[in-house]
Amino acid sequence: MEKPSVSAEASPNASGTSGAVSAAQGDDPTVDPLTKLPTRRAFQQALTQAFARVTKDQAGPALLALDLDRFQAVNDSTGIVTGDLLLTRAAARIVGAVPQGSTVARISGDEFTVLIPDASAAEAVAERLLDLLGRTYAVNGHTVTLSVSIGLALAPQHGADAVSLLRSATIALHAAEADGKNKWRVFDPAMQAHASAQQQLESDLRAVLELNRRELGSAMAVEQFEVHYQPQVDIGSGRLTGFEALVRWRHPDRGMVSPMLFIPLLEQIGLIGLLGDWVLNTACRAAAAWPVPHGGKPLTVSVNVSPIQLREGRAMVASVARALKDSGLDPLRLDIEITESAMLRDALETLQSLKGLGVGLSLDDFGTGFSSLSQLAGYPFDRLKIDKSFVDDLSGMGSKQTSVRDRAFWMIKAIASLGSGLGIGTTAEGVETAGQLDQVRSAGVTHMQGYLVARPLPEAQVRAQIDRLSAPLLTDRPSHLE
Repeated sequence: MEKPSVSAEASPNASGTSGAVSAAQGDDPTVDPLTKLPTRRAFQQALTQAFARVTKDQAGPALLALDLDRFQAVNDSTGIVTGDLLLTRAAARIVGAVPQGSTVARISGDEFTVLIPDASAAEAVAERLLDLLGRTYAVNGHTVTLSVSIGLALAPQHGADAVSLLRSATIALHAAEADGKNKWRVFDPAMQAHASAQQQLESDLRAVLELNRRELGSAMAVEQFEVHYQPQVDIGSGRLTGFEALVRWRHPDRGMVSPMLFIPLLEQIGLIGLLGDWVLNTACRAAAAWPVPHGGKPLTVSVNVSPIQLREGRAMVASVARALKDSGLDPLRLDIEITESAMLRDALETLQSLKGLGVGLSLDDFGTGFSSLSQLAGYPFDRLKIDKSFVDDLSGMGSKQTSVRDRAFWMIKAIASLGSGLGIGTTAEGVETAGQLDQVRSAGVTHMQGYLVARPLPEAQVRAQIDRLSAPLLTDRPSHLE
């Protein structure tokens, strides 16, 4: 079956692929010179014309918005030439997956759109695109695997004109990305309400950061933002060893906003470094003033660092060095936590530089990312933090949950054994019950944190908590645990 890459509507002089090539040779602004597909402007014209042809008794077209997942990471690691070749291969696969009469366009770097005249075929096309685009590419000597996120909108129910239909497809695309990527989602009005709420949240976030930019830079108290601290405990001795610093946003109207909402937004809008530096400085200053527990050692403070911050390389290392110097905190008392996704972007040199400062390094949410064991062995980590999801699964009750509970226990035990073999510690996150503690202890985990000991506390309550937890606490559970 013939597979057109452009439609006659998208480019009046184009007829299939050959028309796109000839148009590109004439520097036609409606044709993308790399993929020979219509550009955003040409696609919008095609979409408008498609609506003009729809009659009252005829169903409208379907629109798919596509975004290649992790393409930028591939482009960074393999080079622009390989990235361009990969885009042309992906474009060809898209063209090969759509029905005759469809219009495929490249509307930005790694984003494509597909206009399908027959909406009844849209879902099958989305499934086919997930399959084809997810297959391995051999490009310029590199073997590359990609995935794609897809948003689907149908006319007229999801948009009665070109602008609204494209907006609906884009909103559905963002929902697919937020849901873990490598998926397709059909537009739902609830998605639009969520997108509007996210937009308002972003506006609020930008406003408070801009108003406090000077204070953030000098690590002074910042209106609305707070750092809370959650205790970390050595399972063997039962003693408090330190705290994890966790940023909180106390919005004047919304109340406490979850970090799960505002941290990704900060990363998207490029302001995570500004707030991250403030958290680092604030935590170091606070920790430098903490008393040493009776009979114990000086307490550590763990600070989370975004992959985007880590990507700054030398600037990130300089920021940590400056925070240590300004606060007077012993580097041995600072622990930097990163997620596995940070390991995908050539972070080894930066991590080694951080280790050169004398700080500790922890790999957060271990077991949920994509790092290989060979990678892990080559990185200078001092601790693996076992993701809370594994600990949660330890609490499953009933016969149906037995396999889940057993699998979680063996995963935790495997991670603890891995840490022991590498000579590094392990911390179980999210321990909330005595039963969970007993299981992570028997699995060989060395440290824990969670509501069983205490919730994250504002700085004003940390000293009292240190006094309360000075004696070994895991052996005297009723007097110490909330």
